[in-house]
Amino acid sequence: MTDAANSRSTGATAGVGDRPLPRNHEAEMAVLGSMLLDPAEAIEAAVAKLNFEGSFYDPAHQSIFSALVKLGSERHRGTIDLITLSDALAKAAVLEEVGGRAYLSQLVSCVPTAANIHHYVDIVHQTAVLRRLIRTSSDVHSRCFEPQENMEELLDQIERDVLAVTGLTDTKKTQAVGDLIIHAIDHLDKLHTGDLSVVGLQTGFDDLDRLIIGLRPGDMFVLAARPSIGKTALALNIATNLALREKPAAVGFFSLEMEAKLLVLRLLCGHARVSITDVREGALSPGRWQEIMEAGQRLRSAPIYIDDTGSLDIMELRARARRMKREFDIQVIMIDYLQLMRANVGKNATRENEVARMSGGIKALAKELQVPILVLAQLNRQAEQPGQRPRLSHLRESGAIEQDADVVALLHRERDVEKDREGDGDQAPTRIQEDTAAELIVAKHRNGPTGIVPLTFLPAYTLFKSRSRIPDEDVPEV
Repeated sequence: MTDAANSRSTGATAGVGDRPLPRNHEAEMAVLGSMLLDPAEAIEAAVAKLNFEGSFYDPAHQSIFSALVKLGSERHRGTIDLITLSDALAKAAVLEEVGGRAYLSQLVSCVPTAANIHHYVDIVHQTAVLRRLIRTSSDVHSRCFEPQENMEELLDQIERDVLAVTGLTDTKKTQAVGDLIIHAIDHLDKLHTGDLSVVGLQTGFDDLDRLIIGLRPGDMFVLAARPSIGKTALALNIATNLALREKPAAVGFFSLEMEAKLLVLRLLCGHARVSITDVREGALSPGRWQEIMEAGQRLRSAPIYIDDTGSLDIMELRARARRMKREFDIQVIMIDYLQLMRANVGKNATRENEVARMSGGIKALAKELQVPILVLAQLNRQAEQPGQRPRLSHLRESGAIEQDADVVALLHRERDVEKDREGDGDQAPTRIQEDTAAELIVAKHRNGPTGIVPLTFLPAYTLFKSRSRIPDEDVPEV
């Protein structure tokens, strides 16, 4: 390393204690020299992984890199050489700061060929990520010693900072249509032959699964209805079906409205086909208690994981979902329900802005974790008008929900109908709820047809079951 380089690097980026930060001066020089030797190829390779602040340890190298990238975007890369680079640095008044023309010549002479540019870039990229991670860790260490007004906000900020470092290692690349066509044809062939590897998770409602081809990784499925229509019940039905199938799928259930123990009580009674009202009133026969116990044994092994923390904001939910994915390898996430979440978008933001941010965050989470997310949402009061089915326009507070969702299903049924049940002997007559017809209106399906899935609701057990499917042409106008 030259004296000039030493003077520039020393103290350029503070280390931790007596330990210097990771860097590789020779690799940085090799990257810049390769960019001068073969601008057409090397600039693209370097920009793909190093185009972020602090990618070079030596500030002079960062300045030279930025000048080369700018030249590459302004003119044909074949005209980039020592002369044009020197001129650009001189015009920016930094030529002497980076070591002058002599140091630029040294960059070219230090590397015999640009053939190893990708290797040089990987070395520089790795040391840059390590430096960023060290700085982030140091910042976290300092913040933890400061007085905290809101612990959740601190944890969210720490996670955002760590994820920002993780983003520097993103290796996703632009893909050519020709390559994607091959994969698309292979995918269609598997669908045609019924290959289960390309079909989404089956909800257990056959008519729905045929319509949407299951819950697919990365998709956001919105289940919307007015209060007390059965959103939570249907979501729990689907969760149970997924967790108790031959090859169980782990379910992460975020309940912002109900406590976990109440959800489990619903699961238990529904699976045992026992009235939840009878359980609460202690009106169960020994035989019914036995059915409850048997259902409990079956559900004990079900991989359903419930987080009943109320009033989560989108960042908190995403953090908890990531942890749930790491710990339990969940294959589907359910959120009950979207409008109970919070979004920190500033004091002047409207509720529509908040819901839009939450909806976008959930869709991003589905793509990040590559799991389907079933989100429950409320419809506005217009959906309660007599003789009217719900529509997409009835989604409460934001059109962003409709925009972000891959599938929107609107649950519709008449209110529970009560009738007299005759008493036997000394038993007095009671009031029971009849099974009621219900419809799951698939009003939006980004990658397929819409339609109506007929269901029957069993209010005593808070269960839904399938009926025959209504033709697509009977879907209400949305």
